[in-house]
Amino acid sequence: MTTPEGSTNNASNGSRDLPSDSLEILQLSDPHLFADPEGRLLGMRTLPSFRHVIAHASKNLPSIDLALVTGDLVHDASPAGYSLLKKELANLGIPSYCLPGNHDSPEILHRSIAGNPVDTPFSIQKKGWSIILLDSNLPGCAAGYLDEIQLAKLQDTLSNHPDHHTLICLHHHTVAIKSQWIDAIMLSNANDFFAIIDCHPQIKGIACGHVHQSFEGRRNGVLLMGTPSTCFQFTPKSAGFEIDNKTPGYRHLTLLPDGAILTSTFHLSQYTYSIDRSSSGY
Repeated sequence: MTTPEGSTNNASNGSRDLPSDSLEILQLSDPHLFADPEGRLLGMRTLPSFRHVIAHASKNLPSIDLALVTGDLVHDASPAGYSLLKKELANLGIPSYCLPGNHDSPEILHRSIAGNPVDTPFSIQKKGWSIILLDSNLPGCAAGYLDEIQLAKLQDTLSNHPDHHTLICLHHHTVAIKSQWIDAIMLSNANDFFAIIDCHPQIKGIACGHVHQSFEGRRNGVLLMGTPSTCFQFTPKSAGFEIDNKTPGYRHLTLLPDGAILTSTFHLSQYTYSIDRSSSGY
């Protein structure tokens, strides 16, 4: 599956005829917006790239049911930044559901954007699927952590919807991706997380942000997905912090009624931006 203006990496065959009751999802991640629309991260203006990604997805994807935005939403964690995010997402014209990353303030996020069509729910049930949005934010730390409240809510939601195929979303990656510096700041209590996951066979996929690159893998039959950032990307399998040459991107997921997941990542084929590649972090 390709488009005239984007490239994809297919995790599974997207050429088959799809049932009409499939659930079509746009995953956006790591926009790193600011209160100031001119705000820059490593020299890159993040709002224009976010807008270009949304425009590309709106033009090139089939009818989308909802958008998932998986953390590092607003780099300065400001109320004005979240209001800007909500305004931009509302332009999609579909429900958009957000969760926090390590650069976010969960409290300000929930207070600033909760509502309709942009919201911050813990779970959504739609077309035979349950989508769970976890908060892996650990204040003052780049690594992720799921506290007892998050783990208990995860367990309860899974137990309450055993007949729903399930997609779990969180910001931090849950398995190492062979990039030394970013694997040091993945989900720090992944064993606690997987102790719950392994007891619920209805879980079909786990989608994250944080890694600023495309990643697909499997663990015990569950599809694991990392998603490109809507701004800059990190170089895969790098020992230290390094910015890749790839352009802003996003992920498309089709959740089928039989529990299968079709997914592709897209990058803008032409997007010019300036970036400080000499930086040792962000």
